[in-house]
Amino acid sequence: MELCSMKLVRYEERFVVVFLLAAAWKGGGGCCAEKGFVVLELGSLVVQISDSDNKIKVSFTFNNQQNPPPEPESDNHACQNNAKMMGRRVTTALLLLVFFIALLHGCCNALNVLVVGGSGRVGGSTVRWLKTLSDREQNPISITVGGRRSESYQAALRNKVIPSQGVDFVSLDIDGDESVLKQTLEQWKNSCSPSDDGCMVVHTGGPFQGRTSPVLLRSCIELAMPYADVCDEFDLAETSKELDQKAKAAGVPAIVSCGIWPGVSALMAAEGVDQLKKKGESSGEKFEIESIDYSFFTAGTGNAGPTIVSATFLLLATPVITFMNGIRQDKEPWTEMREVDFGNGIGNKPVWLLDNPDVPTTAMYLNPNEKPPNCSSRFGTDPLPWNYLFGAMKALPRSLLYNRDAMQNFALFSEPIIRLVDKLVGATNAMRCDVTASNGDKVTLRIAHSDLEQCVGLATAAFALEMVKKDKQTVPPGVWFPSELGNEARKNILEVSKEDAFVYEL
Repeated sequence: MELCSMKLVRYEERFVVVFLLAAAWKGGGGCCAEKGFVVLELGSLVVQISDSDNKIKVSFTFNNQQNPPPEPESDNHACQNNAKMMGRRVTTALLLLVFFIALLHGCCNALNVLVVGGSGRVGGSTVRWLKTLSDREQNPISITVGGRRSESYQAALRNKVIPSQGVDFVSLDIDGDESVLKQTLEQWKNSCSPSDDGCMVVHTGGPFQGRTSPVLLRSCIELAMPYADVCDEFDLAETSKELDQKAKAAGVPAIVSCGIWPGVSALMAAEGVDQLKKKGESSGEKFEIESIDYSFFTAGTGNAGPTIVSATFLLLATPVITFMNGIRQDKEPWTEMREVDFGNGIGNKPVWLLDNPDVPTTAMYLNPNEKPPNCSSRFGTDPLPWNYLFGAMKALPRSLLYNRDAMQNFALFSEPIIRLVDKLVGATNAMRCDVTASNGDKVTLRIAHSDLEQCVGLATAAFALEMVKKDKQTVPPGVWFPSELGNEARKNILEVSKEDAFVYEL
């Protein structure tokens, strides 16, 4: 009969049961071992332990072909002692086996995470941080990368974008047939061990501009899997929000537009609003939030690769959502330049209007019962001529700028130059959020990291893992924007995102 079948996360754990059985049977029985298969002969009891497909199976059989014991008349006393000793050894071995299988079963329940787009720079960073943060908390995790081409996955392995071991691949196309996508996700979920801690999907497969339907989120809700994405396209994020009631009914938590920015930046705004309101409560003064201003700076591509460049090109064709006097106003991108101080080590940088879903999600959802504050978002980069290049590119036909394939191909064509510039200017990512109250009080919050690729993966992993905390649920079922998260979830994610920051002023 088969006693146990379970998925093991750490490779060395596959041999623990074998070692324990051998120790329990010290001085008796026989053992035959090959790679992935072990047979222990414990008297008439034969224990077979096999290891395949990351699972360990233990089965018991009784060998009826054993030589019969000596007749009692030959040495009755010795035979009885041998029988007692054999019984004790078999009992000890079985008890240890059952105990340690139960122990392994309890400590090896893995969280299964599918990172769509995990072969890219942002996705690969997310994969690495998911593993790092989980290992740090001693929470087993099993990671699979999802994408269209296995060649990209193999290249990511070779280039160490993702760990060389312990990360599987599943072929899927989020821009293809939705029914096929759902079937693929269901097959992946079913391939995971039922004893594990569930399955979750993290969508990093940008650029998101030009997509209109949240097919991956919809499939995850139908399959009861938590979901997070780094969507920086508000129309798509808003359509995702329409699935909120379905997610609540299915008991599925989902966070859209998370990451570093959008994402952590919205948490900074929520933190600033919270600080001002606490100050007002302590003084007994009532006021409203008058304005929230986002500013971002990235040196080069932030080491995040061509996808970031193509996303910026697409944003140059996207009207910038701002809010003034409680009303949404769409403005021309890359206009209304300001000089902004990003703190020590960075200083003042010019920034221009650029669309960011943090603006509408913060204005409309942070304090839904109040009038939306004035809100806008600006971005700038190094070297300085790149900013003027972006401005000049607006002269191109909007239909060309908003062509995802064309912009991605152009970014890939420019990759050698992009990489050279990145080496010259670094990969710094800096964020600033200014929150002003109607009484004139103001708070300024800043965070800066030395590498955008690293910090966006860190932040995305922090959002994802917050949804599946074992000790306490801080993200309830539903589809949430980062600005809507509760205080505890916000502070937890900000604390994780603080790692490696050389500016952290909250």
